[in-house]
Amino acid sequence: MRGLSRQDIAVRLHVDVTAVSAWEAGKYAPRSSHRLALAHALETDIEALFSAAPDAETQPVRAEVVDTVEELPSLLIQLLGRTQNRLQALRLAAPYSTAAYVQTEFRATISERLRSRSIEVQRVEIFYSLDRLKEVLANIMRYDGCSYHVKAYCVGTSDVAPAIGGYFFDENDFLLGGYWTGIPPLDRPGLHLQGEPVRTFFRAYWNEIWHRGRLLNIRGAHDLSAVRDLAQRLGLRNSLWNDFCEEARALDIGDGAPPLI
Repeated sequence: MRGLSRQDIAVRLHVDVTAVSAWEAGKYAPRSSHRLALAHALETDIEALFSAAPDAETQPVRAEVVDTVEELPSLLIQLLGRTQNRLQALRLAAPYSTAAYVQTEFRATISERLRSRSIEVQRVEIFYSLDRLKEVLANIMRYDGCSYHVKAYCVGTSDVAPAIGGYFFDENDFLLGGYWTGIPPLDRPGLHLQGEPVRTFFRAYWNEIWHRGRLLNIRGAHDLSAVRDLAQRLGLRNSLWNDFCEEARALDIGDGAPPLI
């Protein structure tokens, strides 16, 4: 900074040095009351200092429409294959189902990686039916002890306009529009997004909804109290809880692949 240290800038502007560090790191911009003083301290003008011109190192946004029938199955496997640590599954939408034929290999691969402890899965979704909750309960039982975390959002909502759904792969690739009606789901394209602006937006978006959700498997399959409470709120009678759990334990979807992620 023109030979000035962060402490020098902080003293001149009467702010804490941590604020200067945050400005420099791009975490947030100075208040308007500080911008002119900062420009004077750095012997430049405000326009040059706070230009909207993109940084040379900023990754441009890349977006491509994905054909659900022809491209989606292979793209899911491709993105999962290069995901090193985490898959975040977002299901905030009306009661749509992802076509099983699209997800069969994808689900099986996630299951293998969860069991081998090579990936973490975080899910956020609206629970609108007991059937959907039963699928999640089956996963909670199957992946007890694995890095599999489910949070309920807008619990019990049954009449929801289509919102947003998709997968976030290591905060690098974003596949949106991951939920469609019909098999095959014709004329329902997905959107594959990459780039720093996209990453910044969805990281903030995910953090917001993740903190709001209610964790259903805080102690894995050893404590199903949160699932039971939700099942009751969705209309399950107390006398049917044990049967509900047994049905979940026996649940398979498609050709033996685990329930939907």
